[in-house]
Amino acid sequence: MTLIQKPFAGTRKLLAGLAIAVTASAVSLPVAAQGSQELLDLLKKVENNQTEEAKRNREREAKFKAAASEQVTLQRQAEAEVAKQEALRDELKAKFDENEIALAELQATLDRRTGDLGELFGVFRQMADDTQTALYDSLITVEYPERKPVADELAKSEDVPTIPQMRALWELLLQEIAHSGEVSKFESSIVEPSGENYTAEVTRVGTFNMVSGDKYLNFISDSDQVVELPRQPQGYVRKTAAELSSAGPGQEVGFYLDPSRGALLGLLVQSPSLMERVEQGKTVGYAIIVVGIIGLAIVLVRLLALSRTQARIRAQLKDMDHYNNDNPLGRILNVYYENKHLDLETIKRKLDEVVFRDVSEIRKGLPIVKVLAAVAPLMGLLGTVTGMIGTFQAITLFGTGDPKLMAGGISQALITTVLGLVAAIPLLLSHSILSSRVTAMSKVIGEQSAALMAQKAEADAQLKA
Repeated sequence: MTLIQKPFAGTRKLLAGLAIAVTASAVSLPVAAQGSQELLDLLKKVENNQTEEAKRNREREAKFKAAASEQVTLQRQAEAEVAKQEALRDELKAKFDENEIALAELQATLDRRTGDLGELFGVFRQMADDTQTALYDSLITVEYPERKPVADELAKSEDVPTIPQMRALWELLLQEIAHSGEVSKFESSIVEPSGENYTAEVTRVGTFNMVSGDKYLNFISDSDQVVELPRQPQGYVRKTAAELSSAGPGQEVGFYLDPSRGALLGLLVQSPSLMERVEQGKTVGYAIIVVGIIGLAIVLVRLLALSRTQARIRAQLKDMDHYNNDNPLGRILNVYYENKHLDLETIKRKLDEVVFRDVSEIRKGLPIVKVLAAVAPLMGLLGTVTGMIGTFQAITLFGTGDPKLMAGGISQALITTVLGLVAAIPLLLSHSILSSRVTAMSKVIGEQSAALMAQKAEADAQLKA
């Protein structure tokens, strides 16, 4: 206040001097009386303004003092808050350090325990992957397709396995073991080799084979489809499949089981059938079969004829007093008794005629069988040579890079050789059997003819005596 009022005091003195000067001038100059009054008014205004200004300054100073006091209070509060926060910081830092120590201890404990269970978790993940692969290819999945999502979830999980997950894996393995030892039937959609679908009852034999009727089935895991084998095994194998499909509960039937889960069945299916092997012999093979059939037909006819003739000869031997013309021995007896009155030489000639004719009749067909038995292996040799010629031609044209190009000629060579031997061996054995029978009957006929001649000669000698 003092600093502010001092300037106004100097100004008052200055104005007072001016007023004296003005008053002096007004005395000397009466004409300026009116201007002097204005100066007085101005002086009053200045004094009034100075008073108001002093009042405002006092008010402002009071405000400044109040604000300064408030700022001091706020500063003290801020300092107290800072001290409080610093104390809290120290407390949190101490707690953080304690937590760090506790966390390190817990981490060490976790690492130790995880190390103990790490091998278990690794085995679990490996078993989950193996189980997923096994279930995808298992025939049991066809009957229980709900197992696949569970196996997928277990195999794709990268977290530490939980107890429920371990139990789920155990249940899947237990289910696979339990159902692998049973024969069950269920309805399923089947895809034919032509691509058409139909629904039929499927019989599953453990994890090895599936059949529907007399047809073997295969499971394609990539498309989850049950398909018929494009090529079915031979009839005797399919017969067991049909018996299994129609068998009732508890009924025992024989069945061709593939323990390799399709590998052996695939090889069996790929192996050619009897007719396919015969077709590999081509023209020479068919010719050998025709020769064998003709030879066996002749053998069968001659065997029946010789058996009938032999039976009649045996019957005639039991009754030599009464002859029958349906057998060679009876015809010999007939000729002998009809010409008994003639001389020995004439009877001998007539008997020889009958014997030669009947023996020739008995031996009929044997030379043909013998020739066919000799021709069959020669035809097989012909097929062998023909097949090898075709093989060497394939080698000349295409080289030895692809064995399939040579397989046709080699198959023809081997099949014709086999067919020739198969045709020749029975024919040769049959010829030997027939020859032995013909020899036996010829011996009987010759013996009986000689006996009759001896009887006639004895009778003639008695007459001459």
